Amino acid sequence: MEGITRLVTESMARHGFEGSIDHRRLRWSPWFRCESSFNLLLVPTRSGLFALAEELIPPGETAVAGGKRMLAIFQIAEAEELGVAMSRLFAPSHPLKARLESGSIFARFTIIEDKVQRQTAHAALLRWLATSAEAASGVTSDVAVAPASTQSVAQLDEGQKPVREHHQEVHPPPLFPSGF
Repeated sequence: MEGITRLVTESMARHGFEGSIDHRRLRWSPWFRCESSFNLLLVPTRSGLFALAEELIPPGETAVAGGKRMLAIFQIAEAEELGVAMSRLFAPSHPLKARLESGSIFARFTIIEDKVQRQTAHAALLRWLATSAEAASGVTSDVAVAPASTQSVAQLDEGQKPVREHHQEVHPPPLFPSGF
């Protein structure tokens, strides 16, 4: 099936049509707890994107979420080999290792073999993450969407403060892209 997709994309490119991926239609895995490298045994060694989120509210703790778990996405990255890249998060020198071992971090992934489509989807999700963080906090960030790499991360520095001194109206963040 991937071969047919590649043939169609190449054919469209030859005729001047630029194929793009709809990041809202990606097939994401279910969220899974990411507290040790053993949780990553079923992550494939294929190319794709992965997202990391921290649990803010456990299930059933508040009625606001309808009894569901509430997660805050803090990293979206791409990788040539998902299993390898995600396993590196547990390396002794990785800055997220202690946070991951806390047990409140969840992960999910999607497979995207085509490099251009993966970079396009990654850039779109980084823009969404940055605008969601800005809307939720009222703090604008200088997150640049750089060419994709396995280490790309969109995060707000904890020490950032709003430049303006007057109060801003805070709007709810945009909805998740469909299927996320």
